[in-house]
Amino acid sequence: MFTKILFPTDFSEAAEKAKDKLVEMSKCNIGEIILLHVVDIRIFSYSTMLDIIEVDNWKKDGKLIKELNRKLDAWKDELEKAGLKVSTEIKEGIPFDEILKYSENNGVTLILLPSVGHGVVERMLVGSTAEKVLRKSKVSVILLR
Repeated sequence: MFTKILFPTDFSEAAEKAKDKLVEMSKCNIGEIILLHVVDIRIFSYSTMLDIIEVDNWKKDGKLIKELNRKLDAWKDELEKAGLKVSTEIKEGIPFDEILKYSENNGVTLILLPSVGHGVVERMLVGSTAEKVLRKSKVSVILLR
């Protein structure tokens, strides 16, 4: 039924708990898992306004991408040890938009989302990624707490 499951992660505590539940579900004969991290370009825009970081610098020095790949690979290894087939992706953009685009363009049959990943202030500024994905997704979405 669900042969291609998209699991977007921001590596938050909520995402970690959702990953642990996915490990528990590994015996349910679920299909391929795609771990997706979206680098939120809005954060870099705010940082640029505050002279903290230039938008293109994170791409040039590659440290952020290396660290994200390291984290995704660690999660992939853990899920594969539980018997799951896993691939990883990194995109940049606005998280809910990139999640929906990836889902539509890659034959995803289910989106599995942690229900909370950001703090209160960030949620007020940015909005709820999960809420937007739930409203706009063309495929089934499961929220994990």
